Amino acid sequence: MTTDCYQAKALLYSAKRWSSDVLTVVGGHHPTLSTEEFFEPYIDVIVRGEGEHTFNELLTSFERDREKRGFAEVSGIVYRDGDGYRRTAARSQSTQLDTLPMPAAHLVEHYRKHYFFMVAQPMASIFTSRGCSFDCNFCAIWEFYERRTRFLSAEKIADQMARIKEPFVFILDDNFLTNRRRLEELYQVLKERKIHKYWMTQGRTDFVAENPELIAKLASVGLMGLLSGYETNDEESLVELRKKSNKDKNVRAAEVLRANGIVSTGIFLARPEFDEQDFRDLYSGINSLGVGMPIVTILTPLPGTEMYKRRQQELITDDLRLYDLLHSVLPTKLSREEFYRLFAMNGNETAPSLFQGLAPKVLARRWRFWLAAAPNYPRFAWRWWRYRRVHYDPRSFLRDEEGLLRRFPKRETAAAQPVAAPLPVEKSEAAGKPVRLQVLP
Repeated sequence: MTTDCYQAKALLYSAKRWSSDVLTVVGGHHPTLSTEEFFEPYIDVIVRGEGEHTFNELLTSFERDREKRGFAEVSGIVYRDGDGYRRTAARSQSTQLDTLPMPAAHLVEHYRKHYFFMVAQPMASIFTSRGCSFDCNFCAIWEFYERRTRFLSAEKIADQMARIKEPFVFILDDNFLTNRRRLEELYQVLKERKIHKYWMTQGRTDFVAENPELIAKLASVGLMGLLSGYETNDEESLVELRKKSNKDKNVRAAEVLRANGIVSTGIFLARPEFDEQDFRDLYSGINSLGVGMPIVTILTPLPGTEMYKRRQQELITDDLRLYDLLHSVLPTKLSREEFYRLFAMNGNETAPSLFQGLAPKVLARRWRFWLAAAPNYPRFAWRWWRYRRVHYDPRSFLRDEEGLLRRFPKRETAAAQPVAAPLPVEKSEAAGKPVRLQVLP
Protein backbone atom coordinates (compact mmCIF):
# COMPACT_ATOMS: atom_id res chain seq x y z
CA MET A 1 0.00 0.00 0.00
CA THR A 2 1.02 3.64 -0.32
CA THR A 3 2.15 4.05 3.29
CA ASP A 4 4.28 0.87 3.04
CA CYS A 5 6.34 2.27 0.17
CA TYR A 6 9.50 3.25 2.05
CA GLN A 7 9.54 0.13 4.24
CA ALA A 8 9.26 -2.02 1.12
CA LYS A 9 12.14 -0.15 -0.49
CA ALA A 10 14.28 -0.57 2.59
CA LEU A 11 13.71 -4.33 2.61
CA LEU A 12 14.55 -4.69 -1.07
CA TYR A 13 17.62 -2.48 -0.68
CA SER A 14 18.85 -4.66 2.19
CA ALA A 15 18.27 -7.84 0.21
CA LYS A 16 20.13 -6.53 -2.82
CA ARG A 17 23.02 -5.30 -0.71
CA TRP A 18 23.30 -8.71 0.93
CA SER A 19 23.68 -10.26 -2.51
CA SER A 20 23.46 -8.66 -5.94
CA ASP A 21 22.28 -12.04 -7.26
CA VAL A 22 19.02 -11.81 -5.31
CA LEU A 23 15.94 -11.18 -7.42
CA THR A 24 13.99 -8.31 -5.86
CA VAL A 25 10.30 -8.05 -6.68
CA VAL A 26 7.59 -5.64 -5.51
CA GLY A 27 3.86 -5.54 -6.23
CA GLY A 28 0.52 -4.41 -4.90
CA HIS A 29 -1.70 -1.36 -5.17
CA HIS A 30 0.92 1.37 -4.96
CA PRO A 31 3.49 -0.19 -7.33
CA THR A 32 0.69 -0.81 -9.83
CA LEU A 33 -0.72 2.71 -9.76
CA SER A 34 2.59 4.56 -9.16
CA THR A 35 5.07 2.27 -10.88
CA GLU A 36 7.78 4.90 -11.36
CA GLU A 37 8.07 5.24 -7.57
CA PHE A 38 9.96 1.94 -7.62
CA PHE A 39 12.41 2.66 -10.42
CA GLU A 40 15.44 2.06 -8.22
CA PRO A 41 18.73 0.24 -8.91
CA TYR A 42 17.99 -2.30 -6.16
CA ILE A 43 14.56 -3.28 -7.55
CA ASP A 44 14.54 -5.81 -10.40
CA VAL A 45 10.85 -6.39 -11.09
CA ILE A 46 7.62 -4.48 -10.46
CA VAL A 47 4.47 -6.60 -10.71
CA ARG A 48 1.46 -4.65 -11.93
CA GLY A 49 -2.01 -5.84 -11.04
CA GLU A 50 -2.81 -9.28 -9.66
CA GLY A 51 0.24 -11.36 -8.92
CA GLU A 52 -0.60 -15.07 -8.53
CA HIS A 53 0.10 -16.17 -12.10
CA THR A 54 2.65 -13.43 -12.74
CA PHE A 55 4.81 -14.35 -9.75
CA ASN A 56 4.68 -18.04 -10.61
CA GLU A 57 5.84 -17.39 -14.17
CA LEU A 58 8.46 -14.95 -12.94
CA LEU A 59 10.05 -17.54 -10.66
CA THR A 60 9.91 -20.19 -13.38
CA SER A 61 11.76 -17.87 -15.75
CA PHE A 62 14.27 -16.94 -13.05
CA GLU A 63 15.02 -20.57 -12.22
CA ARG A 64 15.49 -21.36 -15.91
CA ASP A 65 18.13 -18.71 -16.45
CA ARG A 66 19.33 -16.82 -13.39
CA GLU A 67 22.06 -15.02 -15.29
CA LYS A 68 20.11 -13.77 -18.28
CA ARG A 69 16.90 -12.97 -16.40
CA GLY A 70 14.90 -12.71 -19.59
CA PHE A 71 11.46 -11.74 -18.36
CA ALA A 72 10.10 -10.39 -21.65
CA GLU A 73 7.66 -13.29 -21.94
CA VAL A 74 6.12 -12.67 -18.50
CA SER A 75 3.03 -10.47 -18.80
CA GLY A 76 2.12 -7.82 -16.26
CA ILE A 77 5.55 -6.60 -15.14
CA VAL A 78 8.08 -3.82 -15.53
CA TYR A 79 11.58 -5.27 -15.21
CA ARG A 80 15.12 -3.99 -15.13
CA ASP A 81 16.98 -4.58 -18.36
CA GLY A 82 20.58 -3.47 -18.02
CA ASP A 83 20.45 0.06 -16.65
CA GLY A 84 16.84 0.70 -17.69
CA TYR A 85 13.36 -0.73 -17.35
CA ARG A 86 11.11 -2.45 -19.86
CA ARG A 87 7.36 -2.94 -19.67
CA THR A 88 5.74 -6.18 -20.83
CA ALA A 89 2.18 -6.63 -22.05
CA ALA A 90 -0.59 -6.15 -19.51
CA ARG A 91 -1.92 -9.33 -17.95
CA SER A 92 -5.60 -10.09 -18.18
CA GLN A 93 -7.25 -10.72 -14.83
CA SER A 94 -8.31 -14.19 -13.74
CA THR A 95 -12.01 -14.34 -14.49
CA GLN A 96 -12.74 -17.32 -12.25
CA LEU A 97 -11.52 -16.81 -8.69
CA ASP A 98 -12.59 -20.37 -7.86
CA THR A 99 -9.71 -21.66 -10.00
CA LEU A 100 -7.08 -20.07 -7.76
CA PRO A 101 -5.48 -22.35 -5.14
CA MET A 102 -6.40 -22.11 -1.48
CA PRO A 103 -4.15 -19.74 0.49
CA ALA A 104 -1.24 -21.51 2.18
CA ALA A 105 -2.30 -20.42 5.66
CA HIS A 106 0.10 -22.85 7.34
CA LEU A 107 3.00 -20.58 6.34
CA VAL A 108 1.88 -18.00 8.91
CA GLU A 109 0.92 -20.49 11.61
CA HIS A 110 3.43 -18.98 14.03
CA TYR A 111 1.76 -15.55 13.87
CA ARG A 112 -1.92 -16.45 13.68
CA LYS A 113 -2.65 -16.16 17.39
CA HIS A 114 -1.68 -12.48 17.22
CA TYR A 115 -4.13 -11.43 14.50
CA PHE A 116 -7.07 -9.42 15.82
CA PHE A 117 -9.72 -6.82 15.10
CA MET A 118 -11.02 -4.90 18.10
CA VAL A 119 -11.99 -7.57 20.69
CA ALA A 120 -11.97 -10.47 18.20
CA GLN A 121 -8.79 -12.53 18.61
CA PRO A 122 -7.41 -14.76 17.19
CA MET A 123 -8.84 -13.72 13.86
CA ALA A 124 -8.26 -15.23 10.42
CA SER A 125 -8.79 -13.28 7.20
CA ILE A 126 -9.94 -14.27 3.72
CA PHE A 127 -10.78 -12.60 0.42
CA THR A 128 -13.93 -13.68 -1.43
CA SER A 129 -14.09 -11.11 -4.23
CA ARG A 130 -11.97 -8.60 -6.08
CA GLY A 131 -12.85 -5.17 -7.29
CA CYS A 132 -15.76 -2.81 -6.76
CA SER A 133 -18.56 -1.85 -9.11
CA PHE A 134 -18.60 1.75 -7.85
CA ASP A 135 -16.22 4.54 -8.85
CA CYS A 136 -15.85 6.88 -5.87
CA ASN A 137 -13.26 9.46 -6.88
CA PHE A 138 -11.22 9.14 -3.67
CA CYS A 139 -10.75 5.37 -3.99
CA ALA A 140 -8.20 3.46 -6.10
CA ILE A 141 -9.73 -0.02 -5.77
CA TRP A 142 -11.81 0.18 -8.94
CA GLU A 143 -8.80 1.59 -10.79
CA PHE A 144 -6.56 -1.28 -9.65
CA TYR A 145 -9.08 -3.92 -10.74
CA GLU A 146 -9.86 -2.17 -14.03
CA ARG A 147 -13.51 -1.48 -13.14
CA ARG A 148 -14.30 -5.18 -12.84
CA THR A 149 -15.74 -7.15 -9.94
CA ARG A 150 -15.28 -10.89 -9.63
CA PHE A 151 -16.49 -13.30 -6.97
CA LEU A 152 -15.58 -16.48 -5.18
CA SER A 153 -18.58 -18.80 -5.11
CA ALA A 154 -20.56 -19.40 -1.93
CA GLU A 155 -19.29 -23.01 -1.76
CA LYS A 156 -15.66 -21.89 -1.98
CA ILE A 157 -16.24 -19.31 0.77
CA ALA A 158 -17.71 -22.02 2.97
CA ASP A 159 -14.76 -24.31 2.18
CA GLN A 160 -12.32 -21.64 3.34
CA MET A 161 -14.28 -20.91 6.50
CA ALA A 162 -14.47 -24.62 7.31
CA ARG A 163 -10.66 -24.90 7.09
CA ILE A 164 -10.09 -21.97 9.44
CA LYS A 165 -9.30 -22.89 13.04
CA GLU A 166 -9.98 -19.45 14.51
CA PRO A 167 -13.48 -18.61 15.79
CA PHE A 168 -13.33 -15.10 14.27
CA VAL A 169 -12.95 -14.32 10.57
CA PHE A 170 -12.56 -11.03 8.71
CA ILE A 171 -13.68 -11.11 5.07
CA LEU A 172 -11.43 -8.47 3.55
CA ASP A 173 -13.38 -7.77 0.37
CA ASP A 174 -13.45 -4.12 -0.56
CA ASN A 175 -17.21 -4.44 -1.01
CA PHE A 176 -18.57 -7.79 0.15
CA LEU A 177 -22.20 -6.69 -0.08
CA THR A 178 -22.65 -6.62 -3.85
CA ASN A 179 -24.02 -9.81 -5.38
CA ARG A 180 -27.37 -10.62 -3.73
CA ARG A 181 -27.66 -14.09 -5.21
CA ARG A 182 -24.22 -15.09 -3.95
CA LEU A 183 -25.08 -13.83 -0.46
CA GLU A 184 -28.35 -15.76 -0.43
CA GLU A 185 -26.43 -18.88 -1.45
CA LEU A 186 -23.81 -18.23 1.23
CA TYR A 187 -26.53 -17.99 3.87
CA GLN A 188 -27.94 -21.34 2.74
CA VAL A 189 -24.62 -23.18 2.55
CA LEU A 190 -23.35 -21.92 5.93
CA LYS A 191 -26.63 -22.92 7.51
CA GLU A 192 -26.77 -26.35 5.86
CA ARG A 193 -23.13 -27.17 6.59
CA LYS A 194 -23.41 -25.81 10.14
CA ILE A 195 -20.27 -23.73 9.84
CA HIS A 196 -20.18 -21.58 12.96
CA LYS A 197 -17.89 -18.56 12.75
CA TYR A 198 -18.24 -14.98 13.88
CA TRP A 199 -17.35 -12.96 10.82
CA MET A 200 -16.96 -9.33 9.88
CA THR A 201 -16.60 -7.65 6.52
CA GLN A 202 -16.85 -4.42 4.54
CA GLY A 203 -19.90 -3.23 2.63
CA ARG A 204 -21.89 -0.21 1.54
CA THR A 205 -24.66 1.37 3.59
CA ASP A 206 -27.07 1.62 0.66
CA PHE A 207 -27.00 -2.17 0.23
CA VAL A 208 -27.82 -2.63 3.92
CA ALA A 209 -30.64 -0.12 3.75
CA GLU A 210 -32.15 -1.78 0.68
CA ASN A 211 -31.78 -5.40 1.87
CA PRO A 212 -32.74 -5.61 5.55
CA GLU A 213 -34.08 -9.19 5.27
CA LEU A 214 -30.87 -10.44 3.70
CA ILE A 215 -28.79 -8.71 6.37
CA ALA A 216 -30.88 -10.45 9.04
CA LYS A 217 -30.19 -13.80 7.37
CA LEU A 218 -26.46 -13.16 7.25
CA ALA A 219 -26.50 -12.15 10.92
CA SER A 220 -28.11 -15.50 11.75
CA VAL A 221 -25.12 -17.32 10.20
CA GLY A 222 -22.42 -15.27 11.90
CA LEU A 223 -22.20 -11.75 10.44
CA MET A 224 -21.13 -9.79 13.48
CA GLY A 225 -19.53 -6.59 12.23
CA LEU A 226 -19.67 -4.40 9.16
CA LEU A 227 -17.21 -1.68 8.18
CA SER A 228 -18.84 0.91 5.92
CA GLY A 229 -17.86 4.21 4.39
CA TYR A 230 -20.62 6.53 5.57
CA GLU A 231 -18.26 9.40 4.65
CA THR A 232 -20.70 12.19 5.57
CA ASN A 233 -24.37 13.03 5.97
CA ASP A 234 -23.99 16.09 3.76
CA GLU A 235 -25.82 15.35 0.51
CA GLU A 236 -23.73 17.77 -1.57
CA SER A 237 -20.47 16.19 -0.38
CA LEU A 238 -21.75 12.67 -1.14
CA VAL A 239 -22.50 13.76 -4.70
CA GLU A 240 -19.09 15.39 -5.05
CA LEU A 241 -17.38 12.18 -3.90
CA ARG A 242 -19.48 10.15 -6.39
CA LYS A 243 -20.63 7.99 -3.50
CA LYS A 244 -24.00 7.20 -5.13
CA SER A 245 -25.70 7.03 -1.74
CA ASN A 246 -27.48 9.51 0.51
CA LYS A 247 -28.16 10.52 4.10
CA ASP A 248 -31.42 8.60 4.38
CA LYS A 249 -29.70 5.35 3.42
CA ASN A 250 -26.96 5.99 5.99
CA VAL A 251 -29.63 6.44 8.66
CA ARG A 252 -31.55 3.35 7.61
CA ALA A 253 -28.40 1.21 7.41
CA ALA A 254 -27.40 2.11 10.97
CA GLU A 255 -30.90 1.15 12.15
CA VAL A 256 -30.83 -2.21 10.35
CA LEU A 257 -27.43 -3.09 11.79
CA ARG A 258 -28.42 -2.22 15.36
CA ALA A 259 -31.65 -4.21 14.99
CA ASN A 260 -29.58 -7.31 14.16
CA GLY A 261 -26.91 -6.79 16.80
CA ILE A 262 -24.27 -6.15 14.10
CA VAL A 263 -21.52 -3.77 15.17
CA SER A 264 -21.27 -0.96 12.64
CA THR A 265 -17.79 0.46 12.13
CA GLY A 266 -18.37 3.67 10.21
CA ILE A 267 -15.73 5.64 8.31
CA PHE A 268 -16.28 9.41 8.10
CA LEU A 269 -14.30 12.11 6.32
CA ALA A 270 -12.96 15.36 7.73
CA ARG A 271 -12.06 17.61 4.82
CA PRO A 272 -9.09 20.01 4.69
CA GLU A 273 -11.44 22.91 3.93
CA PHE A 274 -13.37 22.36 7.19
CA ASP A 275 -13.85 25.20 9.62
CA GLU A 276 -14.93 24.73 13.24
CA GLN A 277 -18.64 24.58 12.39
CA ASP A 278 -17.99 21.90 9.77
CA PHE A 279 -16.32 19.73 12.41
CA ARG A 280 -19.27 20.30 14.75
CA ASP A 281 -21.71 19.35 12.01
CA LEU A 282 -19.75 16.19 11.20
CA TYR A 283 -19.73 15.03 14.82
CA SER A 284 -23.40 15.89 15.24
CA GLY A 285 -24.23 13.90 12.11
CA ILE A 286 -22.32 10.89 13.39
CA ASN A 287 -24.17 11.01 16.70
CA SER A 288 -27.51 11.15 14.90
CA LEU A 289 -26.67 7.83 13.21
CA GLY A 290 -25.76 5.79 16.27
CA VAL A 291 -22.80 4.00 14.67
CA GLY A 292 -21.13 1.63 17.13
CA MET A 293 -17.54 2.38 16.17
CA PRO A 294 -17.22 5.71 14.35
CA ILE A 295 -13.81 6.33 12.78
CA VAL A 296 -12.98 9.80 11.48
CA THR A 297 -10.31 10.05 8.80
CA ILE A 298 -8.98 12.95 6.73
CA LEU A 299 -9.85 13.18 3.04
CA THR A 300 -6.62 12.23 1.25
CA PRO A 301 -5.97 12.20 -2.51
CA LEU A 302 -4.28 8.81 -2.68
CA PRO A 303 -1.90 8.20 -5.61
CA GLY A 304 -3.73 6.53 -8.47
CA THR A 305 -7.14 8.02 -7.68
CA GLU A 306 -9.01 10.54 -9.78
CA MET A 307 -8.89 12.94 -6.86
CA TYR A 308 -5.09 12.74 -6.78
CA LYS A 309 -4.85 13.51 -10.48
CA ARG A 310 -7.18 16.46 -10.11
CA ARG A 311 -5.59 17.98 -7.00
CA GLN A 312 -1.96 16.96 -7.44
CA GLN A 313 -0.73 20.53 -7.78
CA GLU A 314 -2.29 21.44 -4.42
CA LEU A 315 -0.35 18.82 -2.44
CA ILE A 316 1.94 20.23 0.23
CA THR A 317 4.06 17.11 0.71
CA ASP A 318 5.26 14.18 -1.34
CA ASP A 319 6.21 12.17 1.75
CA LEU A 320 4.12 9.02 1.43
CA ARG A 321 4.23 8.30 5.17
CA LEU A 322 1.68 11.07 5.58
CA TYR A 323 -0.76 9.56 3.06
CA ASP A 324 -2.34 7.50 5.83
CA LEU A 325 -5.76 9.24 6.05
CA LEU A 326 -4.73 10.75 9.38
CA HIS A 327 -2.76 13.75 8.10
CA SER A 328 -3.84 16.45 5.70
CA VAL A 329 -1.60 16.48 2.64
CA LEU A 330 -3.62 19.41 1.30
CA PRO A 331 -3.64 22.95 2.70
CA THR A 332 -6.12 23.39 5.54
CA LYS A 333 -8.52 26.30 5.82
CA LEU A 334 -7.80 26.53 9.54
CA SER A 335 -4.30 26.69 10.95
CA ARG A 336 -2.72 23.24 11.24
CA GLU A 337 -2.83 23.54 15.04
CA GLU A 338 -6.55 24.35 15.08
CA PHE A 339 -7.41 21.76 12.42
CA TYR A 340 -5.77 18.94 14.37
CA ARG A 341 -7.19 20.19 17.68
CA LEU A 342 -10.71 19.82 16.29
CA PHE A 343 -9.86 16.56 14.50
CA ALA A 344 -8.41 15.00 17.66
CA MET A 345 -11.67 15.72 19.48
CA ASN A 346 -13.52 13.14 17.40
CA GLY A 347 -13.25 10.35 19.97
CA ASN A 348 -14.92 12.32 22.73
CA GLU A 349 -17.33 14.20 20.47
CA THR A 350 -18.72 11.02 18.90
CA ALA A 351 -19.11 9.09 22.16
CA PRO A 352 -22.95 9.39 22.01
CA SER A 353 -22.91 7.47 18.72
CA LEU A 354 -20.78 4.73 20.26
CA PHE A 355 -23.06 4.40 23.29
CA GLN A 356 -26.11 4.10 21.03
CA GLY A 357 -24.50 1.63 18.63
CA LEU A 358 -23.19 -0.52 21.48
CA ALA A 359 -26.15 -0.13 23.80
CA PRO A 360 -26.94 -3.11 26.08
CA LYS A 361 -30.03 -4.03 24.04
CA VAL A 362 -27.87 -4.17 20.89
CA LEU A 363 -25.16 -6.29 22.51
CA ALA A 364 -27.74 -8.61 24.06
CA ARG A 365 -28.91 -9.70 20.61
CA ARG A 366 -25.51 -11.33 20.02
CA TRP A 367 -24.49 -12.24 23.53
CA ARG A 368 -22.72 -15.42 22.44
CA PHE A 369 -20.19 -13.39 20.43
CA TRP A 370 -19.45 -11.05 23.33
CA LEU A 371 -19.04 -14.03 25.64
CA ALA A 372 -16.62 -15.70 23.20
CA ALA A 373 -14.60 -12.47 22.95
CA ALA A 374 -14.57 -11.82 26.72
CA PRO A 375 -11.02 -13.16 27.34
CA ASN A 376 -9.73 -10.41 25.00
CA TYR A 377 -11.27 -7.47 26.86
CA PRO A 378 -8.21 -6.64 29.04
CA ARG A 379 -5.87 -6.78 26.04
CA PHE A 380 -8.21 -4.57 24.03
CA ALA A 381 -8.48 -2.04 26.87
CA TRP A 382 -4.68 -1.80 27.01
CA ARG A 383 -4.42 -1.27 23.25
CA TRP A 384 -7.20 1.30 23.33
CA TRP A 385 -5.53 3.28 26.11
CA ARG A 386 -2.26 3.42 24.20
CA TYR A 387 -4.09 4.40 20.99
CA ARG A 388 -5.98 7.22 22.68
CA ARG A 389 -2.78 8.70 24.07
CA VAL A 390 -1.58 9.33 20.52
CA HIS A 391 -4.66 9.67 18.35
CA TYR A 392 -6.48 12.13 20.57
CA ASP A 393 -3.44 14.32 21.14
CA PRO A 394 -3.28 16.99 18.40
CA ARG A 395 0.43 17.48 19.08
CA SER A 396 1.17 13.99 17.76
CA PHE A 397 -0.06 14.95 14.26
CA LEU A 398 2.00 18.12 14.26
CA ARG A 399 5.12 16.19 15.36
CA ASP A 400 4.62 13.74 12.49
CA GLU A 401 4.54 16.60 9.99
CA GLU A 402 7.47 18.56 11.34
CA GLY A 403 9.87 19.44 8.52
CA LEU A 404 7.80 17.65 5.86
CA LEU A 405 5.25 20.27 4.84
CA ARG A 406 6.83 22.13 2.02
CA ARG A 407 6.23 22.04 -1.67
CA PHE A 408 8.79 19.67 -3.11
CA PRO A 409 9.85 20.18 -6.70
CA LYS A 410 8.20 17.47 -8.72
CA ARG A 411 10.75 14.72 -9.04
CA GLU A 412 11.89 13.83 -12.51
CA THR A 413 11.17 10.14 -12.49
CA ALA A 414 11.71 7.59 -15.21
CA ALA A 415 7.98 7.84 -15.91
CA ALA A 416 8.72 10.97 -17.91
CA GLN A 417 11.34 9.12 -19.95
CA PRO A 418 11.13 6.14 -22.28
CA VAL A 419 10.57 3.04 -20.16
CA ALA A 420 13.90 1.55 -21.16
CA ALA A 421 15.87 4.71 -20.31
CA PRO A 422 18.98 4.03 -18.19
CA LEU A 423 19.01 4.85 -14.51
CA PRO A 424 22.22 5.54 -12.57
CA VAL A 425 23.48 2.87 -10.20
CA GLU A 426 26.19 3.74 -7.73
CA LYS A 427 28.55 0.98 -6.67
CA SER A 428 30.28 0.29 -3.42
CA GLU A 429 34.03 0.13 -4.01
CA ALA A 430 34.38 -2.53 -1.34
CA ALA A 431 31.57 -4.88 -2.27
CA GLY A 432 30.59 -3.84 -5.78
CA LYS A 433 26.94 -3.79 -4.70
CA PRO A 434 24.28 -1.11 -5.19
CA VAL A 435 24.18 1.20 -2.20
CA ARG A 436 22.03 4.11 -3.37
CA LEU A 437 18.82 4.47 -1.40
CA GLN A 438 16.31 7.23 -1.89
CA VAL A 439 16.97 9.95 0.68
CA LEU A 440 13.70 10.70 2.43
CA PRO A 441 12.69 14.30 3.08
